[in-house]
Amino acid sequence: MISFRDWMSQKVKEYYRSDFRRDFFTAPELDKAFGYTLADYMVQLIRHLPNPTLLELGGGSGALAYDILSYLKKKEPKVYQRVNYLIYDFSTELIELQRSRLRDFEGKVLWIDSLPPIRGVIFSNEFFDCLPVHVIREGKELFIRGKEEVWTEISDPRIESVLRRMGYEGLKQTVEVCLDCVDFLKVISESLIDGYHIVIDYGYLSHEISRFPHGTVVGYKAHRLHNRPEEGMDITAHVNFSLLQEYGREFGLREVFFGNLRDFLLSSPVFLEELEKLSFSQLPEDIERLSRLKTVLISMGERFRVLVQEKL
Repeated sequence: MISFRDWMSQKVKEYYRSDFRRDFFTAPELDKAFGYTLADYMVQLIRHLPNPTLLELGGGSGALAYDILSYLKKKEPKVYQRVNYLIYDFSTELIELQRSRLRDFEGKVLWIDSLPPIRGVIFSNEFFDCLPVHVIREGKELFIRGKEEVWTEISDPRIESVLRRMGYEGLKQTVEVCLDCVDFLKVISESLIDGYHIVIDYGYLSHEISRFPHGTVVGYKAHRLHNRPEEGMDITAHVNFSLLQEYGREFGLREVFFGNLRDFLLSSPVFLEELEKLSFSQLPEDIERLSRLKTVLISMGERFRVLVQEKL
């Protein structure tokens, strides 16, 4: 019998060693405007640094890195010459995919298995939702025994500490506690000598938790959502942004922006320029791109949040 947290950790690692790309799309894979927008935003944060570093957590297919570096090379050549690009990933299969995708930037990108001290930006898109969670319901924790679910005593006193701190102790519903999120946030803060942390992911705030009475853990398979995750699926949990805000303050990370993805994108001159250009074009490929951007704004725009924290 193992905790759901340990079971999820095992299954996520196994999943990302498979051909997972058939199961879902991320925003960078839908259109390059996403990466261009993020690149332009980060340029404003690092322009003053002599040798800035961009550190991407979970590089996926390499699409986001490709678009960011392409934008910098074309639009910000001086920054491009100075910048170092690092990718932190645990999947050897994904790293090989990223190396192939980024062969045009050979020598500019390095892969790491631990976070070094940096000056710049540590950022992620759909990274924290893959970190395993403890599942709690009215003082009991979910464990897995074969195919059976067992609710028993809470395994780690830190879980109860988080529940108290976040004000979740008396809730009559399922709650997920991501200790891994807290631990990794601390690593991020310690890695940042000077700079920013950016999280883009789907998630919620504490005052919205009642919308998820049965929790947020789900599985994706062949672009379909399954409320009961199983082996062989992309297993995820919504990110608790209130948790990242609360513990971020403790770790010396000051919030400088928080909002939904739609507002973040539509506040960007780069994104609006791409949108306007595509809106007036009659080329089939531009019409298709415009449709994909609408998907990002409508399907992802409200569910996804953007959190920017500055290291103090």
